[in-house]
Amino acid sequence: MMSTNALYLGKTLGIMGIDRNGQRLIMNAKDAGLNVGVYLDHPEPETTKLADFTIIGNYRDKDKLTEFGQNCDVVLYETPAIDSIVLRYLSKFCTISQGIDPLEIMQDRLMERAFLDQVNVNVAPYVTVISLDDIYQSIDSIGYPAILRPIQRGLGEQSLMIKKQSDIARAADFIQGGTYLLESWIEHAAEYSIIIAVDNNGVSQYPLIEQEFDGNCQLVAAKAPATVPDDMYQEMKRIADSIGEHLGYHGILAVDFYVTSTDNLYIKDIHPGLTTAGNVFAMATNVSQEEQEIRIASGQPIHFIKTMQPIIFLIGRQKQQAALERQELIRNNWKISFFESQKNDPDAVCAYVWASSPDDNLDELQDQIDDTEVWLPMNAEEESTDSAADDEQLGAEPQFEDKPQPSAAPIQPDLEIFPDKDPDQDEDNDNDDADK
Repeated sequence: MMSTNALYLGKTLGIMGIDRNGQRLIMNAKDAGLNVGVYLDHPEPETTKLADFTIIGNYRDKDKLTEFGQNCDVVLYETPAIDSIVLRYLSKFCTISQGIDPLEIMQDRLMERAFLDQVNVNVAPYVTVISLDDIYQSIDSIGYPAILRPIQRGLGEQSLMIKKQSDIARAADFIQGGTYLLESWIEHAAEYSIIIAVDNNGVSQYPLIEQEFDGNCQLVAAKAPATVPDDMYQEMKRIADSIGEHLGYHGILAVDFYVTSTDNLYIKDIHPGLTTAGNVFAMATNVSQEEQEIRIASGQPIHFIKTMQPIIFLIGRQKQQAALERQELIRNNWKISFFESQKNDPDAVCAYVWASSPDDNLDELQDQIDDTEVWLPMNAEEESTDSAADDEQLGAEPQFEDKPQPSAAPIQPDLEIFPDKDPDQDEDNDNDDADK
């Protein structure tokens, strides 16, 4: 089926929310002959320097959103943290190619689980709670350890790990109105991801990725194509296809999985847009996630996907920069892309690394990487992204580290940032959160 929202030469693609992955997205859009506009709530000159125009403003600034929407033909959201109300407002002026209803499902944990139940997907047991009494009454059915999270995915949200009954009392300062999700914590041995490209004509899958994280919830590496038992891989593919077919989303979508030590499979997350782990396909396949995203947004058919070579993609941080600069001079099978960091932080991302093997042997390649000691030997037993909230303290909900997080207030289901009223009246509430 041909798209009715085709972008032709000279048309303008807008991007809401962008991070270091956005540079490649902008470059691919420019290669396709498109103009590019970017909307951010804070300056990112190194990322946006290739864009034709950039608007800096709060994600609730009606005037700036209007200006942005009127100057774009199609808009992509590159973070799941953009409030769907903002996108509905923009849709008055331009096309939101990925769709808005699917984003609302992915932003609401209860809606997301209801959707996953409909497509016959295994998720962790959960209940909804609104008070401490609810937690005490429900914990026996959920079991320990458990995770307490707000229903609505948003900004600055908190998660609480409950490992024993005495931990429940700590939730008194945590629950501040609204509905929360209490779910079983899945002890897992590995994490995987399938990235899919979805358009009107169906779903195309990229090869399976194995993701590895350190104890600080930071992505260390992504390997593709990953190897798992065939029956498990077929089930992963079925789940990814089913989600892509029924969600109503068009674009690049990541489906993340937990695998337990007994080979039980659970859904961890589904989230829209480019992922850091997906950068592995810049060299592992014939078409990158950025190219595919631009094709779909432009109304072109999804490009066929073919594995070209096994790749281990790694994240380099400032504390590793000197070591990476040395490795760049001696490794003929590494490709390194350095970033100009905007902050002095040893854990800030400074480079992407693609390591390949002339023999297509990932095990030997992993041994080479470990021998450099640039990264500690990667171990699938390490804590993963959702284990940041331990039994000692309240912790911020781990965000997708590759996704920019807007600085506006947390998303609320009933929030109306653009109330219907006389346009001549003062609109003081439109920018209430501008300085938060």
